[in-house]
Amino acid sequence: MIFAVIPAAGSSTRMGRPKLALPLGGRTVLERVIAALRGAGVERVLVVIGPHVAELVPLAQAAGAEALLLAKPTPDMRATVQAGLDHLETTYQPQPDDAWLLVPADHPTLTANIVQRLVQARHASAAHSIVIPTHQGRRGHPALIDWKHVERIRNLPAGTGLNTYLRARAAETLECEIETAEILCDLDTPEDYARLLYGPTHTSGSSSTN
Repeated sequence: MIFAVIPAAGSSTRMGRPKLALPLGGRTVLERVIAALRGAGVERVLVVIGPHVAELVPLAQAAGAEALLLAKPTPDMRATVQAGLDHLETTYQPQPDDAWLLVPADHPTLTANIVQRLVQARHASAAHSIVIPTHQGRRGHPALIDWKHVERIRNLPAGTGLNTYLRARAAETLECEIETAEILCDLDTPEDYARLLYGPTHTSGSSSTN
């Protein structure tokens, strides 16, 4: 089985308003991300929602995801993701050969095809337990991770981020080349939003790597 964890507990400081509820192409940003995962056949999609953005709960549920509303804010994304992993482990008892997708909620250019490509790559290479999409040498989103890594992530030292963990496991990681730059697109600022709405001629935008 494949799960997906979407951390949605950020403060959207640079955007200046809750970015996951922004409209984009007839749906909200969060709904677009969930639709891509559901379209790829991901069995369980969990959105981990901060208490300050509780309005995302009905959006997530209407789009076909499960919503986990946190009782208090988390200090960082790793803590948010860990809350989601703990919930999935308790609720569904995943097996070591199951996998989960780490999916940034502010990644509205994600498509079902990209997710399917990662799943196919994982099935084709038993030697790897982490699959990360790349475009022209740059790592993007989402990451597909075998469930056996969950315990290792849980035991990381305080302050160690998920990116640090993933980059330290080169021997276990398969980089899956994607032909388009969609895997690199994050939504952080009003300029990013304008670029997605109107095209790159309106603003240079920004992107970040995994």
